[in-house]
Amino acid sequence: MHSNVNDKWYNDHAKKLKFVLVITVLFLIVEVFTAIVTNSLALIANAIHMFTDVAGIGLALFAINFSYKRSATPQKTYGFYRMEILAALINSTIILILSFYIIHEAYWRLFEHKEIEGLYVFVIAVIGLLVNLLGIKILHKHAKENINVEGAYLEVLKDMYGSCAVIATALILIFTKFYIIDPIISIGLSLFILPRTWSLMKRVVNILMEGVPSNISYEEVKKSILEVRGVTGVFDLHLWTITSGFDAMTAHVVISDISKSQSILKEITSILEKKYNITHNTIQIETYHE
Repeated sequence: MHSNVNDKWYNDHAKKLKFVLVITVLFLIVEVFTAIVTNSLALIANAIHMFTDVAGIGLALFAINFSYKRSATPQKTYGFYRMEILAALINSTIILILSFYIIHEAYWRLFEHKEIEGLYVFVIAVIGLLVNLLGIKILHKHAKENINVEGAYLEVLKDMYGSCAVIATALILIFTKFYIIDPIISIGLSLFILPRTWSLMKRVVNILMEGVPSNISYEEVKKSILEVRGVTGVFDLHLWTITSGFDAMTAHVVISDISKSQSILKEITSILEKKYNITHNTIQIETYHE
């Protein structure tokens, strides 16, 4: 297990995710039942998004437990950290598919005029908002530290706006009986999350393609190494992410005096760790570069 992984840190993530998962599942059951009884597509849309929360948090928990509890093997030399990234990919894909499904269903609902019980929709949406706010409070602190926690956080955040939109929909239904607002809001809820989900998916794909981490500049890292006294060149520099918070680097570094190789190597390692949080690196020292 790499030095950047802290058991307490990941256990803390797991506990928070488990708690959010429990309250989300309980509310999902209530919301689905109410959506069926009231015939509200907006509530169904919110319930489907809530289901993606359950799936996303469940996948995140699976990824954390599977990735960080299993040791590396001769065949999986980095261990199973990438399970986290694969889980995030599955999660974002599910959200995209279900969002397009809701848009499709809402389009056809625009031409129908089904009566909806606005009061029931309002009560459930308010409860949903409270659940969302609690989930946001729990996950916010660690949302930028772990890609799966961030994915779960984004889903809960999306659902908070969704709950607000459903509350507005319910009030309109109660006071105006303008039933067409239900599919309109449903389309809006689905469109709202698409850009965020697409952004998350792009980050996941970049990691799977072993691209340069989005928070690190390739040129800046190269420049920092070249600025070390005694370094005359850098080539075959590679930067990639194994999983959240675990970036890696390999490079060939050319130096002018081989007798100073250890002190130069120590300085480069220190810079990489302190400035870029890269704690896993492999550096080959060269005295010339053909």
